[in-house]
Amino acid sequence: MKKAKKKKIIYIILAIIILEAAVSVGLNYELQIGRVDGKFVVRNVKSKESIKERIDEEFQSDTIVKIAGRFPVNWNVIKVILAVDLLIILFGFFVYKNVKLIPTKIQIIAEDLYTFFRTIVTDTIGEEKVHFTPYIATIFIFIELCNIIGLIPIPGNMEPTRNLNVTLGLGTMAIVLVHFFAIKEKGLFPYLKEFAEPVFLIAPINIISEFGNLISISFRLFGNILGGAIIILVISNLTRYILLPVGLNMFFGIFIGTIQAFVFTMLVLSYTAVAIK
Repeated sequence: MKKAKKKKIIYIILAIIILEAAVSVGLNYELQIGRVDGKFVVRNVKSKESIKERIDEEFQSDTIVKIAGRFPVNWNVIKVILAVDLLIILFGFFVYKNVKLIPTKIQIIAEDLYTFFRTIVTDTIGEEKVHFTPYIATIFIFIELCNIIGLIPIPGNMEPTRNLNVTLGLGTMAIVLVHFFAIKEKGLFPYLKEFAEPVFLIAPINIISEFGNLISISFRLFGNILGGAIIILVISNLTRYILLPVGLNMFFGIFIGTIQAFVFTMLVLSYTAVAIK
């Protein structure tokens, strides 16, 4: 009997989803939540923008301001990144100030996270390079928070990694540090000499491949996060913002966001391992 009831509930949910999709005429709808004429309403209204215009906004949905009247910056993205930085700093400070012999729950989380990445680092580049652990762990935590912070329903809030400038910045930082660590480990001239191996003529190809690494890790993260945002937008319009969008937000924000943060981190670690060994 219980199984039959569960099946009925599932069928009802599926019927509602199909019905909502069927009655949706076009994709130009948006969810309105707030007070209208003194009443609190939650309803679907005709959007002033087409679905194409709203998708275009996903590529550049920031408020552009200029510093000193000449340097344009994406203010919305900067605000979210500063919030993420503040969260990381507060978390580290709180854990550091409350270290106990019998660990608290938050201390256990911090220790487990550090142990997890310490194991990965030592298995990849050796026990003598364990000092890379804070660097690798910080990259993961930062990108993970950037990917999931978009779940917080605050006006103007968005995932910073949905912006190509942010992912290119992360990729550039990672690749520059890879070369820095390699030069520090091997010396400048022995490291530069590797680009001409096995023959000097192949040096341009080796140099171009380094730019390929930058483009690869940057666009992979950007494309997955932006693609998820566009899928949520389109399906939300199809279903008139009922049922599916909540699950999709959780899926792309937490599951896909965590996977992409881990993939980016592991690529940085693998590039570092290849460069310094």
